[in-house]
Amino acid sequence: MEPVQKLIGMNIKLTRISRSVAQGELASKLSIEQSYLSRIEKGSVPVSCERLYEIIHILKCDVTDIFPTPLEVETKFNQSDKE
Repeated sequence: MEPVQKLIGMNIKLTRISRSVAQGELASKLSIEQSYLSRIEKGSVPVSCERLYEIIHILKCDVTDIFPTPLEVETKFNQSDKE
């Protein structure tokens, strides 16, 4: 299981690519550096809820395209179920 930050980043990248949007184009529309968007997509920096909704709006996708399902994310709740 992946941390939620990495899954969200990966989902942003996959959605961006599936919609044929270049990383530089999305970064420009978000008014951020392309290198910062790259770090978001790698899951190495956190992304705010506001920024996530901007990305969803720009990519014209559904929230479920970006947010992982609870089964994909290991949380303290998943871990306690295993004990």
